[in-house]
Amino acid sequence: MIEAFGRRVKGKIVKIPAIVLTSSVPEKVYEIHIETYGVPSAEDTVRLLAEKLYEEYKVNVVWAEVDEETIKLQVIGMPFAWAAVIPFIPAILGILGISVALVAVYAVIAAIPNWAWALLAVGVGLIFIGPTVGKILVPK
Repeated sequence: MIEAFGRRVKGKIVKIPAIVLTSSVPEKVYEIHIETYGVPSAEDTVRLLAEKLYEEYKVNVVWAEVDEETIKLQVIGMPFAWAAVIPFIPAILGILGISVALVAVYAVIAAIPNWAWALLAVGVGLIFIGPTVGKILVPK
């Protein structure tokens, strides 16, 4: 499933060698391709990337396309250093992945019924109190 956000800027895509990427040219459009192993929520991912990139480096995301294995971003902005922006993107995605994992853990814990928690409490109590009570009730 492919989801697109914004309006794509038409033009010829030219791969820029990494050695040439020092800083961006003002008002020039760049397309970034990010390979992933799955995106939990395309809309949340794009929104978070756009917000954080603008906050940190004044990079405007004008278009984004997300599928199962790739995130494509078209960005335009003030002069920024590619050496700072490129490592920042996986950090943002890592933050999103951690928050999704925490939400999943909470959902699993919240699905456990109250009687199971009560049985767990009784079991832990018996582990600590049971041997003492057993020694009192059973004479030697």
